[in-house]
Parts: sequence; structure tokens; C-alpha cells
Amino acid sequence: PAAPVVLIEGVGAGRRAVRPVLARLLWMDVPARTAHLRGERRDGPEQAAFWRGWVPAERRHFASDPSRPFADTLVRHGAAEPALLSGPGRGHLNRRAGDRG
Repeated sequence: PAAPVVLIEGVGAGRRAVRPVLARLLWMDVPARTAHLRGERRDGPEQAAFWRGWVPAERRHFASDPSRPFADTLVRHGAAEPALLSGPGRGHLNRRAGDRG
């Protein structure tokens, strides 16, 4: 049976090819450098070469296929807890019948 909700996570989750079938797009609104530093700390020195390649590849990806402009919701991490803000693409994505706004 189909799941009532499927959550897709990652850099390519909001790419052009999948946006037509998304019900919602959330963007983790974290400065790129902060996100990269978190990943480097998480993965450790064994993955340093990966991160050296990842950073420019991610920049190229978003330059040619940006996701943030289509996000319904921006998730901003503050000092206490995350804030959910209306995204620049609110209402842009296709909605299925029965979806609530």
C-alpha cells in the first residue's frame, strides 16, 4: 500500500525534475558555509576529499537548478528552536486535490 506521506531529503530533493509531483518543498535556510562545516565535522577527516569536491558541485547544481525560490517554507535555525517562515515559492508547487494549504 502507498504511504500517506513520503519525505524526500537532500540537495536534489527540490530539483526541477521532481517539483511537479511535490506537495510541499521545505528549504533548510542555513548559510552554505555553516552547512558545509557541519558536514565536515560530522563526517570527519576521512571525508575531507569528498567535501572538497562537494562544495563546488553543490554550487554548480544550485546555479543551474535552484530550489530555494520554489520553497513553500523556509526552516531557519536560531539560538533556541527552528523558525518556520513562508518561503518565496509559497503556493507555486502543484497541489493535489484534498491538500490543505
